[in-house]
Amino acid sequence: MSRQAKDDFLRHYTVSDPRTHPKGYTEYKVTAQFVSKKDPEDVKEVVVWKRYSDFRKLHGDLAYTHRNLFRRLEEFPPFPRAQVFGRFEASVIEERRKGAEDLLRFTVHIPALNNSPQLKEFFRGGEVTRPLELSRDLHILPPPLVPTPPSDEPRLPQPLPMERRGLEELEVPADPPPSSPAQEALDLLFSCGSEEEASSSPARGPLSEAELALFDPFSKEGDPSPARREGVKRKAAEYLKRAEEILQGHLTQIPP
Repeated sequence: MSRQAKDDFLRHYTVSDPRTHPKGYTEYKVTAQFVSKKDPEDVKEVVVWKRYSDFRKLHGDLAYTHRNLFRRLEEFPPFPRAQVFGRFEASVIEERRKGAEDLLRFTVHIPALNNSPQLKEFFRGGEVTRPLELSRDLHILPPPLVPTPPSDEPRLPQPLPMERRGLEELEVPADPPPSSPAQEALDLLFSCGSEEEASSSPARGPLSEAELALFDPFSKEGDPSPARREGVKRKAAEYLKRAEEILQGHLTQIPP
C-alpha cells in the first residue's frame, strides 16, 4: 500500500465488554475504527475478542520496537502484571481493560507501532465492517424475541471453579486462524511500513571527533597518558559503530 493510502484513515481503539469465555478465562472486546480523513462518514470497523495473555504479548512486542526507536518524547505505557489471585475481581478486570486500551491508543501517533506487523497480527481474524451503514438498516429489523437484560447493571464475568483457578494466566494463546478474504480487507487497513518514522529520524553517519569526546572519561580531567586516552576513544568509537549497525539492521528488516 502506498504511503498516501496509509494516511487516509484516523484510528480509534476501544477495549470494552469483558466476558467469561467457555474455557473459563476473561476476554475483552477490542474495536478498531478507521475514519476516512476525506469523508468522515466513511468508517470501517474491526472487532476481535482478546484475553489478557494476548495483550501482554502485544505489549512486549511493541515495547521492544519502541525501545529500538530511541524515542525520548514519551514513555511507553506500563501494563498490569500477571497475578494468580484476585484477577476475577471487578477492579482487576477494569485495570486490565484500561491498560490494554491505553496501549493501543499509544500507538496511534507513532507510525512504526501503528503500522507494525505485530499490531496487524493482533487483529487477525477480525472482519472489516461498516457500522454506519449497519445502523441505517436497524429500523427494518423486527424486535428481539427474547428481552434484552437491563443495561444499568454492569455485566462482569463469573469466577472460575476452584480447580481451574491459577491456570488462566499460564495458558498459551491459540494459534491464529488461517488467512481469508476478510484478512485481505484487514491488510488494506493495516499497512506494515514505517517510512514516516524513518524519514523523521534519518540515519546518521559516523560520529565526529567532538561527539566522541563526550564519551571520553578523561576529556575534562586530562589523562597523563596519551596512549590510554586514545585507547579509550577508540574503544568508545567501536561500541558506537556497533550500536549504529544494530539499529540500521533493525530498520532494514521492517517491510516497506
